[in-house]
Order: sequence, then structure tokens, then C-alpha cells
Amino acid sequence: HPAGAGPVSAQLRLSAHPCAARTPGHPLQSQDGLSTPQTPSLAGSSHRHRTQRPGRPHEGKVAVLQSNQRWACDITTFKLWSGQKLRLAVIIDCADRMVMAWKLQVRLTALDVCELLHEALFQRFAQQIHQARGLEFLTDNGPEFISDQLQQLLTRLGLIACHPPCRSPQSNGLVESFFGSFKRDYLSHQPLETLAEAMKHVPAWITHYNEVAPHSALAMLSPATFDQQSLTKSHAKTT
Repeated sequence: HPAGAGPVSAQLRLSAHPCAARTPGHPLQSQDGLSTPQTPSLAGSSHRHRTQRPGRPHEGKVAVLQSNQRWACDITTFKLWSGQKLRLAVIIDCADRMVMAWKLQVRLTALDVCELLHEALFQRFAQQIHQARGLEFLTDNGPEFISDQLQQLLTRLGLIACHPPCRSPQSNGLVESFFGSFKRDYLSHQPLETLAEAMKHVPAWITHYNEVAPHSALAMLSPATFDQQSLTKSHAKTT
């Protein structure tokens, strides 16, 4: 499974989240499954209106072998005990599975996604953002992602917009799987009553996911440990 964190539930029951909140931080073996741009089409959705955006349709494997080759971004919604709905947006590297940036708000717009992308770029590249040119940015066809505002930013940065076919959210399954793990392994163990509680616990949970939780696709390492080992190996090859 591309984003397994099954052992996390048992681990959390034993250790009651051995993590502390912090400021959130921080992308085939080939480009298989990617085709040339297609003519935009219109399609409905049971949740929100989705329009196929010109760009690179993605219909193949989501995971890649090298970090910063492809990033995936998506938004999920969950309810507080009060009934209020919150939206959580994340950007995940499709190789090391690190959640590099996230936003939790009542409402999320295209501007919020642009800010999220800037944060992820700074976390990975600092002042060398030009090194991100050619990176693939995989999203669904939601209105926040096909907006002119985001598309213009991607073009300006030299990033490649990738979209699954309309009505095919499984093509962004890596993030969908993260959301499933987040709700199963974290949210279900600590139901949230208020927005203030959510803003307290969610940062700690994402830190725990990044730094502690074992991941089946990473040889049961956490994303942070896997990323550090990859950097060490890469450095060893160049010295």
C-alpha cells in the first residue's frame, strides 16, 4: 500500500503521542502514466464542481524514487464534536512521504494553496527555489487547484502541473491514503471539540507522522529518518 502506517495505532495506544507541537516543516522509475496535455473537459462532482485543467494529465503511478521529483497536494474535511467542519490541506513528497507544509482552516482558497506551496518550497530549498524547476505538482481538479492564481504561480516557478482525469481522485491516492491514516491513527484516538483544540493537536500529530510513525513503503522508517538516510547515501556517493 503506498502510504501504510498501520502499526501507528498500536504504537499510539502504548505511548500517548510522544511528540510536541512545533511549526510545521519542511516529491517512477520514469514518467510512466503521464501523457501530453488534453483538451479541457467539464465534469460534475458530488462534492464540488471540477473542471479538467490544461496541463499534464496523470494516470499512472504516484510514488517516485527520488525526493523533490513529484509533490502531491490535496484537501480533506473533518468535523469537530460541535459539528463545525475544518479543512486540512497538505503537500507531501511522493518519494519520502514527508508532509512538508500544511494548513488547517475553516475555509481554504487558491491563495491558501499558493501560500502552502511557497512554504513547502522554502522548507526544501530555502533561498535556492530555482532548484525546484521541473518538479511535478500533482493535485486533483478541485477549484483551489485549477485556479488561474495557482497555475500562474506554477508557471512562474517552473513547476509542472499534473492533474488526474476528472472523477478519478484515486490518481492522487498517496495523499488520500495519508488522510485515511491521519483520521484512523490520530483523529479517532483524540476527538476534537473546538478549533483551539484542533490547532493544538494537529501540529503535534503531523510532527509525529513525519518523525516517529513507521511507514510500510519506507521499510518501516519514518519519513524524516528515511529522508535523512537518503541524504546521507547521496552525500556519500558524491564524496
